[in-house]
Amino acid sequence: MRQIALGLFVFSTLTCSAQPRATCSPEVPRYSQWSASQQFPYALEAGKQQALAAKLAQLTLGMSREEVQALAGPPTYAADGASLPNAVACVWGYSFEDQGPSGGPASKRRVIVGFSSTGYLAAIVPQGVEGVLPLQLRDKSCENDRPDSNSTVSKTVAAGKTYVADEQRQAKVRAGYAGLSQGMSVDQVESLLGKADWVSAQPHPHPPNVWVVGEPCQQQLAYILRQSIGPADSNAVAVYLTFDDKGHLSSTRPQNVEGLKPIGSAVQ
Repeated sequence: MRQIALGLFVFSTLTCSAQPRATCSPEVPRYSQWSASQQFPYALEAGKQQALAAKLAQLTLGMSREEVQALAGPPTYAADGASLPNAVACVWGYSFEDQGPSGGPASKRRVIVGFSSTGYLAAIVPQGVEGVLPLQLRDKSCENDRPDSNSTVSKTVAAGKTYVADEQRQAKVRAGYAGLSQGMSVDQVESLLGKADWVSAQPHPHPPNVWVVGEPCQQQLAYILRQSIGPADSNAVAVYLTFDDKGHLSSTRPQNVEGLKPIGSAVQ
């Protein structure tokens, strides 16, 4: 879902007729400038399309703009990206076929490449071009949840039973919670509460139309004291903790745990 939204952002940027002042590849025309000089429909010759696709298929993330241009040649047009940290700051478009500005993104066959603010290739988004694979930087912290090796909770619930943490576990979580404070690391939290029942990683929410790549994910730890129907159980007795992209505790959310109050804001 996120990758589709990112592509829409890039395509809408490239087809925008009013561009801000160029901070990305000022020597390369913007789409509006390029399209003003073209007769549509535009199409590269078949042989040139095959040759360009073969070159673009060799791109790898981390290449510099100079390396990309040396391999694939100059782009057809460029667009400024976003200035936020970890955002794609410069976008290049290699056009294969184009029905014109009125046709919209769906009428275009092209390959979009995006560069970071430091000038390194961070994303490749083909549109209707075979042989070029989509790639984008991705922080490894987003890839997998880390279930605790003791999967008593999941096994109990999967068997149709209600999991209830033993008294020692409940006492440790409740007592340790009183020592929590914002800014703690995962290790510090687990030294107080014990190992979490599960750890998940979620991408940060971003403003609309901002393409952010390679950004570390937010970690969430969960301590389950009572659960009957899995993570969606609104009646579960649990404590959820959220960490920022630097791995520091930012907020806590006790659920149905009497006497425990949340710390920080759950909205990041």
